Amino acid sequence: MALETADTGRPRDSMVRRLSRTMVAVALTSSALTAGATGLLAYRMLLAGEDRRLRDAAVDMVEEVAGLDDAQARIEADDEATELSPFGIRITLFSNEGRLGGDPDIPRQSGCAWSQLPGEEGVRRCGETAHGRLSVAQENIESIPRLRLSLPLAALLATACASLMGLLMSRRVASWAARPLTELSASLARIEAGSPLPAPLKTQARYSEVNAVRTALVELLTRLQEALEQSRRFAANAAHELRTPLATLQAELELQAEMPQPPDTAQALTRMHRTVTSLGVLVERLLVLADDTQGSLELVEPVSLAQVVEEVLQALPPGERRRVDFEDGAPGLVSGDRHLLRQLVDNGVENALKFSDAGRVWVSVQETPEETRLDIRDEGPGISEADLRRVFEPFYRASGARAGKPGHGIGLSLVALVARAHRANVAFLPSKRGAHLRLTFARGDPSQPRAGA
Repeated sequence: MALETADTGRPRDSMVRRLSRTMVAVALTSSALTAGATGLLAYRMLLAGEDRRLRDAAVDMVEEVAGLDDAQARIEADDEATELSPFGIRITLFSNEGRLGGDPDIPRQSGCAWSQLPGEEGVRRCGETAHGRLSVAQENIESIPRLRLSLPLAALLATACASLMGLLMSRRVASWAARPLTELSASLARIEAGSPLPAPLKTQARYSEVNAVRTALVELLTRLQEALEQSRRFAANAAHELRTPLATLQAELELQAEMPQPPDTAQALTRMHRTVTSLGVLVERLLVLADDTQGSLELVEPVSLAQVVEEVLQALPPGERRRVDFEDGAPGLVSGDRHLLRQLVDNGVENALKFSDAGRVWVSVQETPEETRLDIRDEGPGISEADLRRVFEPFYRASGARAGKPGHGIGLSLVALVARAHRANVAFLPSKRGAHLRLTFARGDPSQPRAGA
């Protein structure tokens, strides 16, 4: 049974979506940082390697000319420059007074640094001093500056690839991570009133966190089942204990009413009989509410809703019977319990007659290939939006119902209970005038849960 209530809105988020977004964000951030760090490390390593090569060439130069006079040192420097030229390295030698030999276009410099001269953005120089002389080696390594410029592009490309992979894999991984909770939710959804807890809910979960939640839920549901069973037994026992004395009292009042009585006594007996009859109806309804109908009924008896409606209408007082228009467009065959369905129709019609005052009530039974519908409409004040969510609760009575309308607040809750036992949907539909109660029974096996039930 599904009670149709106002839409409370869908959840704004879910664990799977949140995990997916988190994984994508982590993938993007980590890939960008990894690409940037890797590129920067590669740049530094390549630059360190080139600097080591240039320093080695400069050190070799000053070591080779150590102890030589300036003339001999100049010859050695020129020879070394010629030897290194095919390898892309240019080198020169300085003394304290000035240049001794080698490439004349290389300026004096100590340590390693990029050239700041126009047109030499890719030139790297390293100078080493020893034995009173300075050797400067330089090389044009434009690829390394270009590598530095390509680092942002590499990071962007890595981020894009990680984003694509994250989008492809995050939802699947997130669904896998949330599967224990999904399985727990499915087990909870299979719980029916009066039925034992499903076996999967009693099975240890794979993860300790989920198992802690499962254990707490099982303990809570067990306590709730015990409390529900205790209250059901109490209501059933109380109703059974009340049924016999009320029936006896009603019979005694009927016997007294048949005897000649003074007018005041006859009126008092009539009022007492009406009150006892109302109490008897209340006890019968309490017995139905206390019955564990969910999951215990054999819903295999073919019942015609149209015939049930006819029986209910025939049992009404003539005045109320004339106020009801019945449209039996179909037999309305359903599989169920005839006694409970009689209670359902009786309470639905009684509720409509009571709240329509002297107005009319329309009852119809219709069939489609998918479902059987029972509609009960009246000309009463209708039901407010605030009361729609609670009218099927036991003992709940709207403010309009409490104002001068006799009742116990059980009729509609009994309708909902019987509908639930028959896997039927029950709802009040929007109506321009009065209230429109619709019960929808699935065509087929009612023992099989239906969508929304």
